[in-house]
Amino acid sequence: MIITHNNHQYKVTPMANQSFWRLTRVDSPREGFTVNRDWLVNHGYWQQIEQARIDANNLRAARNKAVIAAGIRDYGMYAEASEEFRMAKKSAYGDVVKF
Repeated sequence: MIITHNNHQYKVTPMANQSFWRLTRVDSPREGFTVNRDWLVNHGYWQQIEQARIDANNLRAARNKAVIAAGIRDYGMYAEASEEFRMAKKSAYGDVVKF
């Protein structure tokens, strides 16, 4: 996910413990800083990040359903899963992929 802070765009990635997040500048990847959840809440970014995480989970679930349907050759389920995947992708990324 990409956010704008102090007129710079940053890519937000969770760290291994899920308590801290790494913000890396888009135009210069060596510059960045680590923040915790409280910092994100105080600066108003937590809602955006939480929504993106939910959308990503829906996207993975739809993709997994499509793989299962293809494996068992259930074409009705596959068509349904493809539509769910398309809707989840549109919800997660909009028209442009940001991750």
